[in-house]
This record gives sequence, structure tokens and C-alpha cells, in this order.
Amino acid sequence: MDEIVKLMFELGILKLIPRSGWFKIGIRNPESVAEHSFRTAFIASILTFLETKDFDKACKACLLGLIHDLKESRTLDLHKLSMRYVDVRRDAFEDQLKLMPDDFVNDLKKAMEDLMDYVKDADQLELLLQAKEYSEINPSSILFTRKVNFKTETAKKLAEIIERSNSRWWLELE
Repeated sequence: MDEIVKLMFELGILKLIPRSGWFKIGIRNPESVAEHSFRTAFIASILTFLETKDFDKACKACLLGLIHDLKESRTLDLHKLSMRYVDVRRDAFEDQLKLMPDDFVNDLKKAMEDLMDYVKDADQLELLLQAKEYSEINPSSILFTRKVNFKTETAKKLAEIIERSNSRWWLELE
């Protein structure tokens, strides 16, 4: 149980780690890794449910979305350009898994084998949403979405809708 508590504290660090790529285009106060992971988790659950019609798989995908960047509590958020120059020799996520119960880790790894395509698509959809929102501050934000590549048909459809939607649609309610 001590290990689980350590991991719980470690998760809090994600609230303090900014998504570094946005600095490169002048976003001064970018979302944190925790904020990114929250929306990714929700997207992963909905996307998985739409694709599979299986609520249990959707819940597992939600968990995977929450922890997909867990290792960044140890490595920080490295932008793709930074990763060309930084060699992280140990897999931080594997070390973090050692803090979790073995049975949980076994089930988690099975879920990862089955559902990571949905989580990866959710991660890219979240990037697309964030870029669209940041594009109001800096139009260059959209450039980060040039290489998004979705595996699922549902993600492709959602991406098309995101691209043509107003990110401030809720103003219609006022």
C-alpha cells in the first residue's frame, strides 16, 4: 500500500508539468499534462464506446487515457523535437508499474494490448481540440496537427467535425 500512496503523490506532479510543445509557438500558459490527460481519458472512453458498443472497454480506455502520459511525472513532457536529442534509457512507466498491485498490472497490460489504438486516436483528437482552441491566440497552433493520423473511422469523423466547429459554441447558450 505504501507504493500506491507514493504513486498517488507522483500523479499530482502532472498538474505542474506544462505541455512543452506549445511554448515553441508562444503559448505562455499551456495546459498541464494532467489537463491533457483528463480530456484524453474522456475522449478515449467515448471513442471506444462508439467503436465497440462495450461500456467495460470504454471504462478501461478511460483509465488508459488518464495514465497514457504517466511517465511524464518522471521525464517531464518532452516535445518531439527534444526527444531527438534526449535519450531516456529507462522506461519510467515500467518502473511506475512496479508500484501497482501485480494483478492490476496484468489486467492493465491486457487492456493496453486491446485498446491502445483508441487511446492513441483520443490523444490526437485532444491535440486537435487544443490546437483549435489555441489557434485563437496563435494561428500557428494548427501546424501541430499536420501529422495526425487516425486509425479508427470514428476518430476520423470526429476530427472532421472538430476542424469545422467553433470551439466557443457554448456562447450560443448565453
